[in-house]
Amino acid sequence: MRLTEKIMSRFGYEKRSTTSNPAQWFIDWVTGGREVSSGVHVNEKVALEYTPFWDAVRIISGTIASLPFIVYRRTAGGRDRVPNHIIYELMHNRPNEYMDAITFIETRQAHVLTYGNGYAEIQRNGAGKPIALWPLLPDRTFRMISDSGMPYYEVRPQKGGTVQLPDYNVLHIKGLGFDGYTGYPVVTYHRESIGYGIAVKEFGGRFFGNDASPGGVLEHPGALSPQARKNIEESWNNAHKGLSQSHRMQIFEEGMKWVKTGVDPEQAQALEVQKYTVDDCSRIFSIPPHKLGSMDRATFSNIEEQNIDFVTSTMLYWFRKWEQECNYKLLMPTERKTMFCEILAEGLLRGRTITRYNAYNIGRNAGFLSVNDVRRMENMNSIGEKGDIYLEPLNMKPAGTETPPKSNEGFMRKAHRDLILSQWLRLIKKQNSINQKNPNFYEKQRDYARTILYEPATAYASVFGKNGVDIREIINEIIEKYINNRMELTEKDAEIVTEEIMFEIGERKCLTKMSTRAG
Repeated sequence: MRLTEKIMSRFGYEKRSTTSNPAQWFIDWVTGGREVSSGVHVNEKVALEYTPFWDAVRIISGTIASLPFIVYRRTAGGRDRVPNHIIYELMHNRPNEYMDAITFIETRQAHVLTYGNGYAEIQRNGAGKPIALWPLLPDRTFRMISDSGMPYYEVRPQKGGTVQLPDYNVLHIKGLGFDGYTGYPVVTYHRESIGYGIAVKEFGGRFFGNDASPGGVLEHPGALSPQARKNIEESWNNAHKGLSQSHRMQIFEEGMKWVKTGVDPEQAQALEVQKYTVDDCSRIFSIPPHKLGSMDRATFSNIEEQNIDFVTSTMLYWFRKWEQECNYKLLMPTERKTMFCEILAEGLLRGRTITRYNAYNIGRNAGFLSVNDVRRMENMNSIGEKGDIYLEPLNMKPAGTETPPKSNEGFMRKAHRDLILSQWLRLIKKQNSINQKNPNFYEKQRDYARTILYEPATAYASVFGKNGVDIREIINEIIEKYINNRMELTEKDAEIVTEEIMFEIGERKCLTKMSTRAG
């Protein structure tokens, strides 16, 4: 290319393709792509026929397309979703009447990963707001620079002619590029690696398809005429060529014999190389090899970390590409300060269930996560205002402040309750283990109850300032009520009786004082 043509090409000038001087794209289209060192012609279509390349493009494109595309409005407290915005409809549901959002995004991203650029025309209404997105073919869309220095896009439809679109009416997702205007053509830049992988794959197919190891040679005692050699060769290929005819029996005539040979080590090594060509595609797209089925360096202990690394190292780059282009091209200038688009990727960053729940538990107990915060991260609905309460850890306080003394009233009540309850359980256990038909049984049981209950009841009464006479009256009244031949006590009844004793000793007196004060 002459110097003047190189300079003009930097400003968007492109020399037209003619039959006498065809452009490279036309040559590639006719020949099936440029021939690389391995002898394979590589273009975008051929590259996608190579399994690792296809898988890498499909995984990245499918991941972006499958995630929710959300529109937010900035608020004083953070942000709110805006599901009724037109961009949400275009990027989350349907960009046009003929295509769903998943197909649209997946196809644009696949174009970026093969051609380096993905394009879509933005259809606007009279107010300038986007109302539809229409896909453009990357091999027929070109970013140009006008004489005045303004960028625009030239589209060459298949039916002929050219259409010029202003820069603001084309949604352009671009990959790595030199000038910032367009992305490098990925297949063109990596055709040697792709061609090498295709060549190794083709070699393996022919190696097995022809069964041409060879496992041995035919040896004839005499000289063969050309026709005889041809007949033997055709007979041998018809009987043994292909996997389905391998290892079949052969009858030799005229003194011929079979001399076995080994497989050429270089051929066997070439077949082994096939799995290592996957790494080349991994490097092209910065994608973990295990995503392409290469599990040599993946284990069950690190597969989760590799999946998270795939999101942070591979996908976040493309998420930001889409978000920034949509924020600039699809939002109106008056909306850009208060609204923004975001691809919701939290679901991809989730670890194991137990790991997530442990993290939520730390955040909840530390006071910076509420129940509703956790439920939103797990894609669950809110439980209402009660779920917005944040805990305040008792062992944490602002520096320089004094911790108020803790009340020991609840602790003391529980200690006295446990002591009285244990005595009642002893009474019930004894009552159920002795013959109750004895006429003096209940009288002795009541005396025993007075003995073991008096001390713990008196200890609890001392908290409220009651004297011993009051306690004996309360204990006698409750014992007469429950220990008789009309009552069959169980362990559950022990808790009821214990609460009644404590109420009569303490709470009733407190209630009486409150009623007197109120009067």
